[in-house]
Amino acid sequence: MTIQAKEKFFYASGAAANGIKGDAFTFFLLFFYSNVIGLTPGLASLAIFIALMVDAFTDPIMGIISDRTNHRLGRRHPYFLLGIIPMGLSYFMLFSIQLSWDLSQQYLFLWMLTFTILTRLGMTIFDVPHRSLGSEMSRSYTERTAIFAAREMFGWAGGLFNAFLAYTVFFKDTPEYIPGTQNPEPWIYYGMTGGTLMSISVLVSYFGTLKYRNTSLNNQISFDLKLIFSQIFIALKNKSFLIFFFGYLFIAVSWGLNSSLQIYMNTYFWEFKSIMIASFLGIYALSTFSAFLVIPRLVLFLEKRSILLFAIAFAALIPPIPILLYLNDILPDSGSWNLFFALAPFIYLANTCLSSSAIVRESMLGDISDEVELKSKIGQQGLMFASSSLIGKLNTGLGILVAGLALEFIGFPQGSAVLPDADQIFSLAMVQGPFVALLMIIPFGIFSFYKIDRERHRNILSQLEVR
Repeated sequence: MTIQAKEKFFYASGAAANGIKGDAFTFFLLFFYSNVIGLTPGLASLAIFIALMVDAFTDPIMGIISDRTNHRLGRRHPYFLLGIIPMGLSYFMLFSIQLSWDLSQQYLFLWMLTFTILTRLGMTIFDVPHRSLGSEMSRSYTERTAIFAAREMFGWAGGLFNAFLAYTVFFKDTPEYIPGTQNPEPWIYYGMTGGTLMSISVLVSYFGTLKYRNTSLNNQISFDLKLIFSQIFIALKNKSFLIFFFGYLFIAVSWGLNSSLQIYMNTYFWEFKSIMIASFLGIYALSTFSAFLVIPRLVLFLEKRSILLFAIAFAALIPPIPILLYLNDILPDSGSWNLFFALAPFIYLANTCLSSSAIVRESMLGDISDEVELKSKIGQQGLMFASSSLIGKLNTGLGILVAGLALEFIGFPQGSAVLPDADQIFSLAMVQGPFVALLMIIPFGIFSFYKIDRERHRNILSQLEVR
């Protein structure tokens, strides 16, 4: 079954909500609480860790609930609407806290913890069923890749648009604040805008995909605890799923750390002004669009595992290169447009590989859910894609957690009044560059064991059809 372009558009538009949240949590949340509000990086990391522990329970529970929902709107769409309020409102509250309130470290921590958990919970209620719907729209090995390519592109588009607004509207440089992200006043408007845009993207996806509300071929599944635990056990012992889970997990740790430290690198190592950082967004958009165009065509000829391993390798090897070149005085001076143009090719190639790996991984998970359905005799797309939603949050959550601990370890100063010294900035660069590259060796090795290829998936579908 071929999905029309407009249907892919409506489905994929919902991913913009997660893109906005992901961009804010990855690039801005730790910086806001640590360098603007004044919460210690260690406490900020603890808040993220606790929120992750909550996610570890809520994501699979949401998948199980969605798989067993019997509603006139189907088993996915009702949760699109239920997730909007906690997602949008809590996101706004997270960035509404004011420096002028003069709160203690304890109250700052509780505020961050509460609204981080509620924002992630709202995203879980929407995102797990939304990912599952994408897998159910088509079982085709190649068409499924095209669907998730569109989803990945809209996710990146939401994040890039959020960043564009941040650097060109809310956090413009002023004589008092260079870079503008250190200005405490615009953050509440940044949060208000993001929460509104997230809600709109969910509504567009909801109304645009209603024709697929009853795509599942499963009969209603009861909430039988014995059956539920049996399903989970079948999924957990599936080799393909375990490879996906742990491979994606280590990508999340590695790249999440890289992304969480990016705003620190741009501010203190590269010394870019806000307009320069905003200009990079065009490169990110181009690289994401390149992956959207290329990957669905590559998968017609190459196996998904081969594409993924290539993407992981280059996403790991490219980012440290400009850091090492700069430290050896080969690149132009910091804070200059010449340096911006020197970094542009590296950023384009690395982000194209990163976007490509995300597209392939989501498509792989759809194939894995088919294999699990064959063995368990029950469609568990919700449970399967709950793992992807969870690890997507780990990408930001563990990234912030590890980044906060790294900043504590190297003694990076908190608050905007104290600047880091040269040794602290050098240590920051070594963590964000070479150390992250070494971490990426782990997921490369894990995914090399992945075995579902085109022929294996064709056999799975043929057995499902005659079951």
